[in-house]
Amino acid sequence: MSIKKMQFRPKMQGMRRFLTLFMVILLTGLVVDAPAQKKMSRKEQQAETERIEREKAAEAEREKARIERERKEESGRKWTGNGGKGMSLTILAPQSNGLAANQSHLPALVQGEFVSNFSGFSAISILDWERRDAVLVQLLSGSYSDDVSAKAAQEIGNAIPTTHFMQGNITKTETGYNLQVNITKTADKTTAASYSGTFTFAELDNLTGIRKTSLDLLQKMGVTLKEKAQQELVGAAAENYVGAQTALARGVTAQRQGTEVAALSYYFQAAAFDPSLAEAVKRSSILNANITSGNIGDNVRNDIQWRKEWVQRLTETEKFFDNFNKTESMPYTLFYSDDIKQGGINYQTETVTLSIKTLLQGSNIWKQSTEHALQAVYDGLNATKRQDTWGLGKWPQQTVTNPNPFTKQSNNFSVVFELVNKQNKVIGKQTLQASGSWEWDLRSRPGINASTTGYITMNLQNVNANDISDNLTIRIASVNGVDAASAARNGVLQIRTFSPYITDSRDGQKYHTVIIGNKMWMAENLNYQTGTSWCYGNRDPNCTKYGRLYDWYTARTACPAGWRLPTREDWDDLVRVAGGRSAGRNLKAGSPNWNGTDKFGFSALPAGFSYTNGRFDDAGTVGNWWSATGYEASYAYHRGMDSHITYVEEYTRGKALGFSVRCAKDCASCD
Repeated sequence: MSIKKMQFRPKMQGMRRFLTLFMVILLTGLVVDAPAQKKMSRKEQQAETERIEREKAAEAEREKARIERERKEESGRKWTGNGGKGMSLTILAPQSNGLAANQSHLPALVQGEFVSNFSGFSAISILDWERRDAVLVQLLSGSYSDDVSAKAAQEIGNAIPTTHFMQGNITKTETGYNLQVNITKTADKTTAASYSGTFTFAELDNLTGIRKTSLDLLQKMGVTLKEKAQQELVGAAAENYVGAQTALARGVTAQRQGTEVAALSYYFQAAAFDPSLAEAVKRSSILNANITSGNIGDNVRNDIQWRKEWVQRLTETEKFFDNFNKTESMPYTLFYSDDIKQGGINYQTETVTLSIKTLLQGSNIWKQSTEHALQAVYDGLNATKRQDTWGLGKWPQQTVTNPNPFTKQSNNFSVVFELVNKQNKVIGKQTLQASGSWEWDLRSRPGINASTTGYITMNLQNVNANDISDNLTIRIASVNGVDAASAARNGVLQIRTFSPYITDSRDGQKYHTVIIGNKMWMAENLNYQTGTSWCYGNRDPNCTKYGRLYDWYTARTACPAGWRLPTREDWDDLVRVAGGRSAGRNLKAGSPNWNGTDKFGFSALPAGFSYTNGRFDDAGTVGNWWSATGYEASYAYHRGMDSHITYVEEYTRGKALGFSVRCAKDCASCD
């Protein structure tokens, strides 16, 4: 026993010594398999600390951005709670009964506005136009059993890939238009929400009735809208929005009826009214590409068939324009000034003449969209490279149908103005006669030339001085014998007021303004002293007469808030609307030796220009105006008018020269 104990202790002691030595080696970094850890220098430690701090700061910024993003998303939401999240909805166009031909777009308009409202005012997933159309095509394709017809599928929701579907009816009644809408659960075909109400045509056409219906249905679907969102849905929609939705609905209706040129024209209009309306942009792009490619279909087998199909397309195009000429007209807007001017006084009769400025203008949006539609067909025919061989090389100058729908069209308006005093008494009345016309230029690629009577001063004569109050109101009594509201609703003539001047808040100077096309322009050269600018000849009276001259760098930011230095494209639009090659004569003021008619009230004056060496030249004979569009590093585009020419020239000159500035702004209500 004693021998065993003596043998055991040395083994245990050896093991302890081994373990102790191993730990020492491990801790001192002498173990061969574990590489030595290099001690960091002070500089490296500082760099590592800074790296960690940067990562912490970056993480903090990301968290801050996430919180801000969520805050913005929450503040941007128009509902509280989940907003109907988890539900999905297919919105079908309502059936219609008793609608007139010019009201055939109403079902598509109602459908489109429901899509917009349910998408924007809830978290409900809406089957978009493209997917919905694909579903309906599938339903109509015969893929389903005979006992499930496409009509039945629309009525009971078969094969609709959403939790709910909406259907309805619009019925013309003696008292208005009855709108009935039902939202059905797809699973069990039970009603989730319904609405029934009667509206005037105007309430449907301007979307107020559809918005009211949307609010009621959303609330019945359990969506809790914020107060501001509720007010938005019960309020009037913006004019451009209504115009875009209406044009889109007309386009969808025309495309469903197979009239692609009409559809394309409406899609162009919708996109022009609202460039953010993705559905209109997408549909116009696809349809335009289809037409301009020159191809009709995949089943074209021979040249004869190809020609027949192109003749059919040209026939459809001509019928569309012929029908338009017979039933509608280029949309016009009559603007009148809210600034009443006093004229001569008759002291014997104690009466006075008061006057206002008026302007009749055709819709630039309609003009451009109609041009684009016909140009698409023209370009498509040319893309075939067969138009001459087919005997269609002179189209549209030589049409395939009779009569020719591309002849000059005109419209005359008789507008009764009334002057009303504070006591609501009519103290003056005058009838304004105005006319507008438009015609196609078919000498090459088609374009529209439109003209109107321009600015007209309307005089209200023999107004009794004793009836004049501090506040006077101008109102429109009738247009072509119809009350102004009905005329506007029926598309005969829109009426709008405009202010003929603005005040620059920076120095208190007033500038006259004019509406030309879809822009509002200053009718005087800018005279704001800033940056590198001069009076002609360094004489103050010339600034009063002509405005200041600016180098290009200063001109870019010289305009008042809300106004801008016009781009090259803005000047192009102005010249086109003002008469093309005659624009110079029409835009120049009617002063001696300047040879202008001032047809549009633009009142361009020959202010001359300044050289970089301080010399001035050409006042009284030449006017130059900067554009915001640069050309290379040292040059920029500008427009020039000369006393001896009738057109407006475009040049590129050095940015350091001194030219005049005209400020412009987009005018959403000017079309």
